[in-house]
Amino acid sequence: MKKFKTIALILSMLILLQGCTVYKSASVSLEEAALVQTKVKLETKSGEKLKFIRIGVENGNYYGVKKVKGDKTLNYKTVPLETNYIKSVKLKDEFKSTVYTISTTISTTLLLLLSWAMSGYLTQ
Repeated sequence: MKKFKTIALILSMLILLQGCTVYKSASVSLEEAALVQTKVKLETKSGEKLKFIRIGVENGNYYGVKKVKGDKTLNYKTVPLETNYIKSVKLKDEFKSTVYTISTTISTTLLLLLSWAMSGYLTQ
């Protein structure tokens, strides 16, 4: 039983160390998003939400770059973007994403330690 709890603790910590992404509330133009080269969340006029690792431009045509998982490899896929159908373009907020990830990890770790201390797991 103790081995199971240790494995559960390790898996919980791995899950907690994954980052979260927070996007800025202000919308920017596709031109600015292409210059910044950061994660982007688009909303179309039909309400569809699309996420890309970055926006690119080639010959005046914009495209979004997505990660595609394959057979033990990581590939990138480009998706052409129609500027007429885009309602908003939001950039990743690096500062808030970092703060949220750290605070979530710390608070959840403290709660796990507190609950295990109260259950007697740490004193065995």
